[in-house]
Amino acid sequence: MVNKLQSAENQSQSFSNFQTYDAGICIMTKIIDLMSGRWKPIILHLVKNDVNRFGTLQRSMPKISKKVLTSQLRELEQDNLITREVVELKHPQIVIYHLTEKGLSLRRLIDEMIQWGIINLTIPESYLRMLQAELEDGKADLKNSAITL
Repeated sequence: MVNKLQSAENQSQSFSNFQTYDAGICIMTKIIDLMSGRWKPIILHLVKNDVNRFGTLQRSMPKISKKVLTSQLRELEQDNLITREVVELKHPQIVIYHLTEKGLSLRRLIDEMIQWGIINLTIPESYLRMLQAELEDGKADLKNSAITL
């Protein structure tokens, strides 16, 4: 773990020493690419909170098509942010998704971005009222929230 931290510090220092930037190798571009896609942050949030089967994911995001959900799940798996566990091979196949350590650490970053957005962005009043009601009912947890702006 110490080696990873030292490596990250060295990369951070070398990143700040660049006089010119190439988006193809920029670490921020790579991070944004991992999170790109309208549904990826929401999928990571849901999987983190045990909404981790295809059907339950789709029901939790009624506006997503099966094709797009499949594509986003495959990309997250290829990026090693989630794992796909086949529990039942026979029809109907049961597949459960889990966050990897890398996925958990990215989820924490997304949570921080959500907190930043709550503080710094204008949020529609109707959304704030809904969030307030959930907080009062004990249904909302800002630390584990999938707030979308």
